[in-house]
Amino acid sequence: MLTVAALKATGLTSGFRCVRDGEDALRYVRREGSYAKVPIPDLIFLDLSIPRISSLEVLKVIKTTPNLMHIPIVVAAGSSDPKFIRAVYRLNGNCFIRKPNELTEFVRFIETCFEFWGNVATLMPKPTRRQGRKTTRAKSA
Repeated sequence: MLTVAALKATGLTSGFRCVRDGEDALRYVRREGSYAKVPIPDLIFLDLSIPRISSLEVLKVIKTTPNLMHIPIVVAAGSSDPKFIRAVYRLNGNCFIRKPNELTEFVRFIETCFEFWGNVATLMPKPTRRQGRKTTRAKSA
C-alpha cells in the first residue's frame, strides 16, 4: 500500500499496474487468464512481503524465464536483513531498497528509481519472437 501511495504522490501512475499477491504477479507476467492481453512490464517493483507465493519465488521464476529475465526488478522490504538482501541479489534482483516508514522519503526513493530506470539506465531490449527460433536454410547446388 505504501508503494501505491508513493506512486500516486509522484504522479508516476501512467501504465502502473498492481497485483494482490505472488500468484497474481506470476499470472500477470506470464499473461495468463484475465492478464492475457496485458503488456510485459518494463520495470517491476516487488514487495518482499507479498502473500501466497513468496516474492523470492516470484523473483526466481521471472529471472529464470527467458522471455521475462530482461525485466529489471526492484525489491522493496521493510527490513534490511542481510540474508534477504543476499537472497535477492543471488536470484538476480536488480535492486534492493529498504522501504522507509515515512511516505515523503519513500516518494523520493520511488522518484529516484524511476529516474534511474527510466532515464539513466539503458535497458536490455525486449526479446523478439524470432529470437530463440532455429532457422534452416536450403543449400544451393
